[in-house]
Amino acid sequence: MITRKNDEIISKNPIVVKHRRHLASGFLLPCPWKRTLMISTPKSHHERTHRRVSVASIKTERILTAYRTAKASGCSKSHPSRTQALQVAKRFASAIGLKAAKIALIDQLFAFTKAVDWSDIGIDPVVWPSNELLARRLGIKISTLKYHLAGLVDVGLICYSDHPTYQRRGRRGEDGHIVEAYGINLSPIAARYRELLDLADAAEFEARQCKVLSYRRTSLRRSIAAIVEAARRELGSLNETWNLLLARRDRLRERRAQGSPELIEVVGALEALRIEASELLEALYQSRDANTVLVKFRPLQTTAETLDSESRSELRNCSDANRISEAGDIGAKAFEENPSEAAALIEQGRRPVGRDDDIVCVSLPLLRSAFLQLSEMVPEVFSHWAVFRSSGGLLCRLCHVNP
Repeated sequence: MITRKNDEIISKNPIVVKHRRHLASGFLLPCPWKRTLMISTPKSHHERTHRRVSVASIKTERILTAYRTAKASGCSKSHPSRTQALQVAKRFASAIGLKAAKIALIDQLFAFTKAVDWSDIGIDPVVWPSNELLARRLGIKISTLKYHLAGLVDVGLICYSDHPTYQRRGRRGEDGHIVEAYGINLSPIAARYRELLDLADAAEFEARQCKVLSYRRTSLRRSIAAIVEAARRELGSLNETWNLLLARRDRLRERRAQGSPELIEVVGALEALRIEASELLEALYQSRDANTVLVKFRPLQTTAETLDSESRSELRNCSDANRISEAGDIGAKAFEENPSEAAALIEQGRRPVGRDDDIVCVSLPLLRSAFLQLSEMVPEVFSHWAVFRSSGGLLCRLCHVNP
């Protein structure tokens, strides 16, 4: 009981003075010695409990309603088993780019179903695990689990069969069939089974085609690089034409293609560029071959005397000669036919076999262009004639020829 004296003592308390000052200015503070009734407007209860509705959820509900009607009338052709539904759901999720966490969540949801749930005509395959249980099994937070569940709803793989109190509950009969269930409904997978299967197949075909085109693109890039390198070795330094070709190749390499149509376009451009580079290299080799000096010579007989057999033998042994051009890349060999042997062959009615008087010399650049792959594998062999002659065994082994 508060008397007048006590009221005077309390009124002198600075806390009470502060409380009365704020109360007079319109603020309501809690009273330190007695309970104060706080009046506020609570938030709407219905505003907090309504489930979020999206365009995807409305579309899924429409598909599910049509599927239930067709299933009840026996007109539905989509009756996947539990294994088939799980496989197509995971393939579709992977095809549209869902992360591993959502695919693992699909596995966990199917772990709570039974095979009989997918064959029962009158009951949808509904599971009712709590968010806490699912989050613990996946090793994530409950808020993260809700985010992944919302993602599966957005892509149309699951929906909700809500209890009036939004609780997940259910019970099965003695035979294992679902009697009553409220929770996460997996029947959209069964309703869209054919659609999901076609989408997954199309996505896998697109992925395979993109892989083949990507390999082809890489192969063309390397082929163009090899042609440019061959031109650099031939020219010493690339001219403006080859530099422009390299710039075009670099622009195509920096292009990030999305999907098979763009990859086909890039591969086509690379193929055209490779053909152009090959023609340039072929023209370069032809111009080098045209500039090759042809050395022709005829051995001279230094005496008009009749040579005996010994002298003729020495002359045949010494008649082989090599002549090197100014570049050091050209040589030829010629020899004099034995006159007596040729006359003997004519007397016998046979034509003497001999070499032409004029011998065309083969240049090292011509050999390098003829053996392009060998020149890329062992370029040092074609640097000088002496090295080329001493590397005969190596070249035979590389060409799979028995020396």
